[in-house]
Amino acid sequence: MTINAKLKKLKDKSMGKGEYAVAAAATHLLEDIDCMDRQINLVGALHEVGYLQNSLYPYWKEFRTDESVWIERCLGRLIISDHDYWALASLLGCNGPTTISIAIAKGFKSAAVRLYERFDKPNVHVNTLYLSAIGKVLHPIVEIGYDTDEMKNVDVGRARALSLENEQWQPGDSLGVGRLSISMQAKLPHGAWRTVWTDFNAFQ
Repeated sequence: MTINAKLKKLKDKSMGKGEYAVAAAATHLLEDIDCMDRQINLVGALHEVGYLQNSLYPYWKEFRTDESVWIERCLGRLIISDHDYWALASLLGCNGPTTISIAIAKGFKSAAVRLYERFDKPNVHVNTLYLSAIGKVLHPIVEIGYDTDEMKNVDVGRARALSLENEQWQPGDSLGVGRLSISMQAKLPHGAWRTVWTDFNAFQ
């Protein structure tokens, strides 16, 4: 089945299921199949409504012929927008170290790394990155968490800012604890969250 036929089928199926964001993204992409931003929108919308990795994979394979370019575009969108969940979710499944390297090349700085365990799955390595800091406030924040076995992103986040409890924080210091504002998180196999305020702990 061609990608155009697949998208038309997806559009009709999504309309029938009431998944109107997916239907709209598919319709928009059909108008310009080579537009990366529209491809990102579709992949992000599919994750948001609950499509699992086996259903997302054909679209990843179709659209991510140059994964580095894809990652760079997603990060570029996340730099300028507090609410671009689709760009965030479209980083899932990409190579984690590559994502972090591209983020650093775009000006992000690594502020903290941590590891967390998952039941019956490899650990997740999380790197917290920020673009700039004013005193104890770092902004924007991007978190890249990847499976330490497959090295693929499985847990990614973005926040407008991180306000630290440590009033004397300086670059290079431990982040400790704080609060994230206007944050989003996307996970595999599935998970989609948006919060106005949420606690942050660099040790958890």
